[in-house]
Amino acid sequence: MPPADTIKTLLATAAAPALGDPGLRKRQLARVAWVVETSDKFLAAGKQRDDRCTEAVDRLSEADFNRLFEAEEAKVKAISEQLDAVAERDEWPRELHFTV
Repeated sequence: MPPADTIKTLLATAAAPALGDPGLRKRQLARVAWVVETSDKFLAAGKQRDDRCTEAVDRLSEADFNRLFEAEEAKVKAISEQLDAVAERDEWPRELHFTV
C-alpha cells in the first residue's frame, strides 16, 4: 500500500459496521484510537515548539536558540516517526498487536 493508505483504510474500516471477528474489531478500534491520540500529541508538540521558540527568539543567543529549537524539534520528530512507521511500513506499537 502507498504511504498513509494503511491509516485511511483503517479509519474507513473502523467506521464500517462490525462484521466477523470481534477481536479484530477491537484491535481496529484500538488502532484508530492510537492514531487519533498520537496525531493530537504530534500537533500539540508542534504548537509547543512554535510557542517556545517564538517566545525565545529575541531573548536567547543564536546558539542557545538553536539548542532549544533542536530539543523541541526532536520531540516533534519522535512522534512523527511513530506515525510514519504506521503509515509507511504498517509497523504498529507492540501493545496494539494483541489488544482484545
